[in-house]
Amino acid sequence: MIDILTINDEAGQYPKSYYSATSKLLPKLPSLNERIRCDICIIGAGYTGLTSAINLAENGYDVVVLEAQRVGFGASGRNGGQVSSGQRWPVNELEKYFGLERTKLLWEIGESAKNEVRRKIEKYKINCEYTSGIIHASLKEKLLQSQRNEVDKLREIYNYEKIEYLDRSKIMELIASKKYFGGTLDLGAGHLHPLKYAVGLANAAVKSKVRIFEESRVKKIINGTVVEAKLDNENSVLADYLVLGCNGYIGDLVPEISSQVMPINNFIVATEPLGRTVCENLIKKNYAVADSKFVVNYYRFSRDYRMIFGGGENYRYRFPVDISKKVKGAMVDIFPQLLESKIDYSWGGTLAVTMSRLPHFKRIRSNVYSASGYSGQGVAMATMAGRILSEVIQGESQKFDLLSTLPTPTFPGGSCLRWPTMALGMLWYSLKDKF
Repeated sequence: MIDILTINDEAGQYPKSYYSATSKLLPKLPSLNERIRCDICIIGAGYTGLTSAINLAENGYDVVVLEAQRVGFGASGRNGGQVSSGQRWPVNELEKYFGLERTKLLWEIGESAKNEVRRKIEKYKINCEYTSGIIHASLKEKLLQSQRNEVDKLREIYNYEKIEYLDRSKIMELIASKKYFGGTLDLGAGHLHPLKYAVGLANAAVKSKVRIFEESRVKKIINGTVVEAKLDNENSVLADYLVLGCNGYIGDLVPEISSQVMPINNFIVATEPLGRTVCENLIKKNYAVADSKFVVNYYRFSRDYRMIFGGGENYRYRFPVDISKKVKGAMVDIFPQLLESKIDYSWGGTLAVTMSRLPHFKRIRSNVYSASGYSGQGVAMATMAGRILSEVIQGESQKFDLLSTLPTPTFPGGSCLRWPTMALGMLWYSLKDKF
């Protein structure tokens, strides 16, 4: 059995990424070496787990968080840092499937998700370099009309005026690349340093008396009126409620989640410092960019003027040997100007997707809840998931109930074949991107 938690990473160590190199990391927290009792046990110290813990602790609950590696170790500390609007589907597509009224509720949850990120940053004084503005850039001319329609609908029906349509001349004024035909500029979205944000949340959790145990991997869950998260025969946590915030690292811990949430790998590089002038000439106003590829290219500049560029995919559990070569090819395709730029950092990460690309919220038992499968929208949605999970435990289930009805079909092939089946599907879409 392949172990996603260890196949690409050293136990108890952050990846050698630009993010870990520029974050003030917490000293290692203790591992769990006893059998303890609490009100709520949370598995996973990423955005979902940490925000759940903070919200519950601040409402008087005794909360324990179990993390198999380090806080923010997974996708929460490795992602592109984009705080996106809405859901993964455009509102036009959501309306076709769910109707106008439910789509409005889903849009409002997306807006609340961005606001929740900003509230957390402000309340806990998290210095994570939040900056406004994301450009969604189209690599295909035929997509422009649907983007224009989306902007019109958001402004007229959803009263969202922070977005504008960009024709080719406008997008070329903002991005010094000949690849794009147009797109949108969303000033209500933004970007941040993801690991600094995760560490800030962990600090807030510790100050709220949350007990966080690192390098404390749960191997078995025993359900009952009191749920038990077992590390081994001697060390475990007994709790009234269990929250699962494992995302792409769930493995086979809970089969009813792993059948609907698929781990996939994505890769990022950070260049050498390019200087302020070069950066401003490549992308105006320090906006982040995500393009229209199925396996998205996403990029932005760091505070010290490096290009942080994410893209590329592979169809195996193991990361490629030369990540920098793989991602630099995608970067230079967009910006030939960076051909001679040195890559200082390269790293991979494992996120989680669903078949529908909509998030997966699930009540496993009456006292066991999960949220995952954010499909590239995780900075905002995982933060919001923490609030929603804390609310449902406290008796407020409206948002959870809505999100738990979103379609997230089971991946075909079972535990042995679902990864190869997904790989074939992604290969098909990547070929469509290329040709």
